[in-house]
Amino acid sequence: MGSDRPDDERDEYDPEEEFRDPESDSLTIPQVSSEDAGGGFWSDIREDFESEEPAEPAEPEVSTDETDVPTELRETFWAMVLFVNGAVLTYALAALFLVFEGATRTAGILFVIGLACTVFTARRYRHYQRYVDANDDDEPGPDASSDAGVATAPETNDDT
Repeated sequence: MGSDRPDDERDEYDPEEEFRDPESDSLTIPQVSSEDAGGGFWSDIREDFESEEPAEPAEPEVSTDETDVPTELRETFWAMVLFVNGAVLTYALAALFLVFEGATRTAGILFVIGLACTVFTARRYRHYQRYVDANDDDEPGPDASSDAGVATAPETNDDT
């Protein structure tokens, strides 16, 4: 019986042919010379630690001083995000304890903690709203919600 390959494939170039080892049934890996021949793993590591250049570039410092967001708003926002997340987590845990263990003391404590987080968030929001309203009255800007752009009737004297 003949080969399993068709006649037209027998004459094709086989790139692995020159690397076949006739004594074994596998390919041989040729040795490739390199620039750093003779250097070993430990010498490469030693060179990395002994080099005068820093191994990693310094991370750039990002200043948040020049952001468009006022400091009070940023602090309020992140406080509210943390406490809303805490409230959601404790409500979910309280619900899980109620479902799997029934009405236990742990479920009640978790519910109270979630309620406290919710109350804190609401109070912080109201406090910030009062802070914004107090500051808006002091310095009205061009986009303040005063009577700008609203047409009013001229005042007339009706005393005569």
